[in-house]
Amino acid sequence: MEFDKVIDKRVSTRKFLDKKIERENLEKIVKAGTKAPVGRSLYENMAITVITNKDFIKEILEEAREVANDPKANPIYSAPYLIIISAKDGHVTRLEDTACIIENMSLKATDLEIGSCYIRGMFERFDKNAKFIKKLNLEENFYPVHGLILGYAKEELKGKNHQIKTNYID
Repeated sequence: MEFDKVIDKRVSTRKFLDKKIERENLEKIVKAGTKAPVGRSLYENMAITVITNKDFIKEILEEAREVANDPKANPIYSAPYLIIISAKDGHVTRLEDTACIIENMSLKATDLEIGSCYIRGMFERFDKNAKFIKKLNLEENFYPVHGLILGYAKEELKGKNHQIKTNYID
Protein backbone atom coordinates (compact mmCIF):
# COMPACT_ATOMS: atom_id res chain seq x y z
CA MET A 1 0.00 0.00 0.00
CA GLU A 2 1.36 3.44 -0.72
CA PHE A 3 2.22 5.56 2.32
CA ASP A 4 -0.49 8.23 1.97
CA LYS A 5 -3.16 5.53 1.76
CA VAL A 6 -1.81 3.92 4.95
CA ILE A 7 -1.91 7.27 6.76
CA ASP A 8 -5.45 7.91 5.53
CA LYS A 9 -6.72 4.46 6.60
CA ARG A 10 -5.03 4.25 10.02
CA VAL A 11 -7.63 4.31 12.77
CA SER A 12 -7.96 2.94 16.30
CA THR A 13 -9.73 -0.40 16.05
CA ARG A 14 -11.80 -1.63 18.98
CA LYS A 15 -13.85 -4.47 17.45
CA PHE A 16 -12.03 -7.54 16.20
CA LEU A 17 -12.69 -10.79 14.39
CA ASP A 18 -11.45 -14.03 15.93
CA LYS A 19 -9.05 -14.60 13.05
CA LYS A 20 -5.42 -15.62 13.21
CA ILE A 21 -2.69 -13.19 12.17
CA GLU A 22 0.04 -15.08 10.37
CA ARG A 23 3.41 -15.13 12.17
CA GLU A 24 5.06 -13.54 9.12
CA ASN A 25 2.75 -10.51 9.43
CA LEU A 26 3.36 -10.24 13.18
CA GLU A 27 7.08 -10.24 12.46
CA LYS A 28 6.65 -7.48 9.85
CA ILE A 29 4.72 -5.38 12.38
CA VAL A 30 7.39 -5.87 15.04
CA LYS A 31 10.18 -5.11 12.57
CA ALA A 32 8.48 -1.79 11.77
CA GLY A 33 8.54 -1.03 15.50
CA THR A 34 12.27 -1.72 15.69
CA LYS A 35 12.85 0.93 13.00
CA ALA A 36 11.33 3.68 15.18
CA PRO A 37 13.50 6.43 16.62
CA VAL A 38 14.63 5.92 20.22
CA GLY A 39 16.13 8.69 22.34
CA ARG A 40 19.92 8.80 22.19
CA SER A 41 19.74 5.53 20.17
CA LEU A 42 19.43 3.55 23.40
CA TYR A 43 17.62 0.68 21.70
CA GLU A 44 18.99 -1.68 24.33
CA ASN A 45 16.71 0.08 26.85
CA MET A 46 13.55 -0.99 25.01
CA ALA A 47 11.82 -4.35 24.64
CA ILE A 48 8.89 -5.64 22.60
CA THR A 49 6.80 -8.60 23.80
CA VAL A 50 4.27 -10.14 21.42
CA ILE A 51 1.51 -12.06 23.18
CA THR A 52 -0.50 -14.47 21.05
CA ASN A 53 -1.62 -16.68 23.96
CA LYS A 54 -5.29 -15.83 24.57
CA ASP A 55 -5.22 -17.24 28.12
CA PHE A 56 -2.33 -14.97 29.05
CA ILE A 57 -4.08 -11.96 27.50
CA LYS A 58 -7.15 -12.80 29.61
CA GLU A 59 -4.94 -13.05 32.69
CA ILE A 60 -3.53 -9.56 32.04
CA LEU A 61 -7.07 -8.28 31.48
CA GLU A 62 -8.25 -9.77 34.78
CA GLU A 63 -5.37 -8.09 36.62
CA ALA A 64 -6.25 -4.79 34.91
CA ARG A 65 -9.85 -5.20 36.12
CA GLU A 66 -8.60 -5.77 39.67
CA VAL A 67 -6.40 -2.67 39.55
CA ALA A 68 -9.27 -0.58 38.14
CA ASN A 69 -11.71 -2.14 40.62
CA ASP A 70 -14.09 -2.71 37.71
CA PRO A 71 -14.93 -6.36 36.89
CA LYS A 72 -16.50 -5.35 33.57
CA ALA A 73 -13.67 -3.14 32.30
CA ASN A 74 -12.33 -4.13 28.89
CA PRO A 75 -9.35 -1.85 28.22
CA ILE A 76 -8.02 -4.17 25.52
CA TYR A 77 -11.37 -4.46 23.72
CA SER A 78 -11.22 -8.27 23.53
CA ALA A 79 -8.39 -8.06 21.01
CA PRO A 80 -6.85 -11.40 20.08
CA TYR A 81 -3.26 -10.08 20.11
CA LEU A 82 -1.36 -7.82 22.50
CA ILE A 83 2.06 -6.28 22.07
CA ILE A 84 3.67 -4.75 25.14
CA ILE A 85 6.48 -2.22 24.87
CA SER A 86 8.72 -2.19 27.93
CA ALA A 87 11.63 0.02 28.90
CA LYS A 88 14.52 -0.23 31.27
CA ASP A 89 13.83 1.45 34.60
CA GLY A 90 15.04 5.05 34.46
CA HIS A 91 15.04 5.31 30.65
CA VAL A 92 14.21 9.00 30.39
CA THR A 93 12.53 8.99 26.99
CA ARG A 94 10.53 5.77 27.52
CA LEU A 95 7.15 7.43 26.87
CA GLU A 96 8.23 9.13 23.67
CA ASP A 97 10.12 6.08 22.43
CA THR A 98 7.18 3.79 23.14
CA ALA A 99 4.84 6.12 21.23
CA CYS A 100 7.17 6.08 18.20
CA ILE A 101 7.50 2.28 18.28
CA ILE A 102 3.74 1.83 18.57
CA GLU A 103 3.02 4.31 15.78
CA ASN A 104 5.36 2.50 13.40
CA MET A 105 3.75 -0.84 14.27
CA SER A 106 0.26 0.61 13.91
CA LEU A 107 1.07 1.96 10.47
CA LYS A 108 2.51 -1.38 9.36
CA ALA A 109 -0.56 -3.18 10.72
CA THR A 110 -2.74 -0.82 8.68
CA ASP A 111 -0.62 -1.54 5.61
CA LEU A 112 -1.37 -5.24 6.16
CA GLU A 113 -5.12 -4.52 6.64
CA ILE A 114 -4.84 -5.43 10.34
CA GLY A 115 -6.57 -3.29 12.96
CA SER A 116 -4.70 -1.82 15.92
CA CYS A 117 -5.19 0.46 18.90
CA TYR A 118 -2.66 2.14 21.18
CA ILE A 119 -3.31 1.07 24.80
CA ARG A 120 -1.88 3.54 27.28
CA GLY A 121 -4.07 3.99 30.33
CA MET A 122 -4.26 0.35 31.35
CA PHE A 123 -0.50 0.04 31.62
CA GLU A 124 -0.11 3.31 33.46
CA ARG A 125 -2.27 1.90 36.27
CA PHE A 126 0.02 -1.07 36.90
CA ASP A 127 2.97 -0.76 39.24
CA LYS A 128 6.28 -2.58 38.95
CA ASN A 129 4.94 -5.46 41.04
CA ALA A 130 2.09 -6.42 38.70
CA LYS A 131 1.77 -10.21 38.68
CA PHE A 132 1.87 -10.60 34.90
CA ILE A 133 5.24 -8.85 34.51
CA LYS A 134 7.23 -11.91 35.62
CA LYS A 135 5.64 -13.95 32.82
CA LEU A 136 6.86 -11.48 30.17
CA ASN A 137 10.42 -12.88 30.46
CA LEU A 138 11.89 -9.38 30.47
CA GLU A 139 15.45 -8.60 31.42
CA GLU A 140 15.97 -7.35 34.96
CA ASN A 141 14.76 -3.78 35.58
CA PHE A 142 12.51 -3.68 32.49
CA TYR A 143 8.85 -2.76 32.95
CA PRO A 144 5.83 -2.39 30.64
CA VAL A 145 5.14 1.14 29.44
CA HIS A 146 2.27 0.87 26.92
CA GLY A 147 0.71 -1.62 24.56
CA LEU A 148 -0.75 -2.15 21.12
CA ILE A 149 -3.68 -4.43 20.48
CA LEU A 150 -4.01 -6.12 17.11
CA GLY A 151 -6.50 -8.14 15.15
CA TYR A 152 -8.49 -8.18 11.98
CA ALA A 153 -11.14 -5.49 12.29
CA LYS A 154 -14.84 -6.33 12.19
CA GLU A 155 -15.29 -3.32 9.91
CA GLU A 156 -13.14 -2.11 7.04
CA LEU A 157 -10.32 0.22 8.04
CA LYS A 158 -11.49 3.59 6.73
CA GLY A 159 -9.67 6.15 8.80
CA LYS A 160 -11.22 9.39 9.96
CA ASN A 161 -11.09 13.02 8.94
CA HIS A 162 -8.77 14.14 11.72
CA GLN A 163 -8.47 17.89 12.16
CA ILE A 164 -5.70 19.61 14.10
CA LYS A 165 -5.47 23.38 14.16
CA THR A 166 -2.47 24.33 12.06
CA ASN A 167 -0.81 27.62 11.31
CA TYR A 168 2.20 28.44 9.19
CA ILE A 169 4.56 31.24 10.07
CA ASP A 170 6.61 32.37 7.09
